Amino acid sequence: MAAIIIPVLLCLFLGPGVGQLYNKEIKKGILLILFSALVLVWAIAWYYHAILPFLPGDMTTIDPAAMSDLLKNAMQQVSANRSGMLFFFKAVLTLVWLYAVVDAYLVADKKRKTKMGGPQ
Repeated sequence: MAAIIIPVLLCLFLGPGVGQLYNKEIKKGILLILFSALVLVWAIAWYYHAILPFLPGDMTTIDPAAMSDLLKNAMQQVSANRSGMLFFFKAVLTLVWLYAVVDAYLVADKKRKTKMGGPQ
């Protein structure tokens, strides 16, 4: 039973692809990790560019005490005006994560059944 739970927990807590690596599906695991990292980097870059118009050009002139409120307001503006893209990134990462968890479970279960000599 632990042979099934370990890859699932690895995917749940460490991210997509780690359970696949545990199941010795190296190519699939690396692809899932790289794809997740690529989407995450894309989301961070998009968010950075989306928030820039709401911030002043010269950040050195801003009072450090007011910086928190300024950033909070900018993040609220991006969330309100560009929620579609934020939803897209969340949905893609969630779907990849769910796929990885289910796949890790199914592959581990299939390996366990094959090892026991049961039906595949």
